[in-house]
Order: sequence, then structure tokens, then C-alpha cells
Amino acid sequence: MKIAFPVMDDKKLEATMADHFGRAPLYTVVDTENNDVSVLENIGEHFGGKNSAPVTLQNSKINVLICKGLGRKAINLFNELNIGVFITQRVQVKEALESYNKGELTMASETDGCTESKH
Repeated sequence: MKIAFPVMDDKKLEATMADHFGRAPLYTVVDTENNDVSVLENIGEHFGGKNSAPVTLQNSKINVLICKGLGRKAINLFNELNIGVFITQRVQVKEALESYNKGELTMASETDGCTESKH
């Protein structure tokens, strides 16, 4: 399984989580099958790309997104793409991953989505 985390820097597991999914410049990706950690550039619409960020992550075979915040439209699109979305308030990727592995995070619903780019 591949888990993506929207981040502000490329420090892999030490990376700082971005406050909003769509505005994150990078994604730390953890492949739980081989413990590989990589960093993807956000090439979504907010950064000049042609696809939405959820589609970009789907194209990278992401199964789960763990983030601090995202819009309702993104939550709905992730649901359509069969990518699970979990909300965290952890500061670093390693902390968010640990919370996920312990089952402490709940799956996002439309009511968790921010409106007008505000949380």
C-alpha cells in the first residue's frame, strides 16, 4: 500500500505536514510493502499542472492520503478514485504515520472538508 502525506519540504519522514492538501508543494509517499519512502512534486492545478492533485496521486498508485485539511470537492474526488482520506493534526509525517498505524485516525467525510480554502 502507498500512503501520501502533503508536505512543505522533502525531509521524507521528518517532513513538515502542510496545512492544506491542495497547496502542498510536495508529497511524502510511504510504500508499506517495502518500507520505501519517496517524495513526489505536486504537479496539480495549483502548481501549473493540468490534472487535479487527486488524479495526480491516483496516477502514482496512491491508496491512502493522510492530511491536515482539504476541501469538500477533493474529499468527494478521492472517494470517487477509491483513495482513502484520513485527517490528522500531527506536525511531521512520522507522527501522522504512527497515528495511522495505531488506528487513531478516522476517515474523512464531506463534513471534514474546509470551504473557500479556509479551515
